[in-house]
Amino acid sequence: MLLICRDRHSPVANQKWSTPTEWLRSIDETYLSASLNVWKYFEPLAIDYMTESIAQTRQISFQAQELPRKLMECAAEGGDGCWQLQFDCSIGQHQDLSRYVGVSQGTILSSGSSPYWTTPSLLKILQRYVLSTRKESVKPYFNLLKNQSAQSLSPVQITYQMIEMGFLEKGDLLQALRLKILSDLDAYSQLGAGTAHFIPRDEGIQILPIPGFNAAELLQEAMQRQGLWSQIKPYVPSINLIPNLDEAALARASLSAQQKAHLRNWVQSGKTIHHIAISLAKDSLEVARIFARFVGAGIIQLRAEQSSEMPTVMIIDDSALVLKQFQHWVTALGFRVVSCQNAQSALSSILLHRPDTIFIDINMPAISGFELAKQIRQKPEISEIPMVILTGEQKLSNKWRAQWSGCDFLTKPLSMSEVGLFQIQLQELLQRLNGASLTPAAVA
Repeated sequence: MLLICRDRHSPVANQKWSTPTEWLRSIDETYLSASLNVWKYFEPLAIDYMTESIAQTRQISFQAQELPRKLMECAAEGGDGCWQLQFDCSIGQHQDLSRYVGVSQGTILSSGSSPYWTTPSLLKILQRYVLSTRKESVKPYFNLLKNQSAQSLSPVQITYQMIEMGFLEKGDLLQALRLKILSDLDAYSQLGAGTAHFIPRDEGIQILPIPGFNAAELLQEAMQRQGLWSQIKPYVPSINLIPNLDEAALARASLSAQQKAHLRNWVQSGKTIHHIAISLAKDSLEVARIFARFVGAGIIQLRAEQSSEMPTVMIIDDSALVLKQFQHWVTALGFRVVSCQNAQSALSSILLHRPDTIFIDINMPAISGFELAKQIRQKPEISEIPMVILTGEQKLSNKWRAQWSGCDFLTKPLSMSEVGLFQIQLQELLQRLNGASLTPAAVA
């Protein structure tokens, strides 16, 4: 843009600047106070530029798992409001995947699907993380609050009531909110890349009568949790898996009788790891780490929930190792997997199983992945099935050919350091292609 001073009486008459900052820097200090009055003579776009510049300083973009670090960088700037998060994986989806992180002067106040804690979200958090709220003596109070007539009570009023009635300790409230925010940040990291912009808080909005959590400390912990999730992923690829107990291995294990009894009790419930954590009012990461240790020791095996509506994913690849790894990852996400190692028989297998999504390796003996995709498109009964081209070659030409073939494109991980990002991309892709909910169980 161009700024021009239109005041012919000004010492800077008819001078031109590309930005307001350049204009200010060009003015001699002796003229500064007088020159500030000439703003009204500048082109109207000057004010628009300043407004836009301010907005741009409060907007960030982030890649997968970058969000905590980016928010930490912004925390030093202060501000009282919330960051609204939009994830790229939700583009073109019918559902709203906006998520929020409420902040105030270097602290974090809230997180979730609303800018600040609401009455329903607060009740859900308390019953998720505070065991005392599940007591029989407290249930009538919660049932009353869940009624539509009681929704007019604000989270602030409910907090004061519960503390005064002895249903809730302030320390328990703080711990519950802290775990909820950390759990949300875990889930946001799994949703991949996106953008965030800052929304100042309206003065009329009430916030809970508690101190916020130090943003730098909490976000640092969130980044540490990302590392812990990565460490246990080979053993617990998803908290939505059901643990099965190997009694023979348990009998040989060096565990106390009490520990064995607890483990049997957890597993016999038939619940997923996520729901076991809920039943214990514990952090999902804490419980997942426990089960990861037992999986590594061979005491526990994990399986997916069985469902008649489970989408079917077919993987076509000539590598037995790739097929095994892919089946492990996709099954953990709640999909049924059909594997095919022979590309020449793939077409008949697709016609037999009618999968919801097909993954095809590019480089296979006898027939290439692109040629197979072409054959699938020529069969009317299976031509509409979404397909994803897989390759270990990061060539732009392959990506273009996949797009021209009407296929999505996914690069295989070439090292262990790339597996985590691949799993995130795989999850996003499957959720988008199968119309599944994009919100992990941990996100409220």
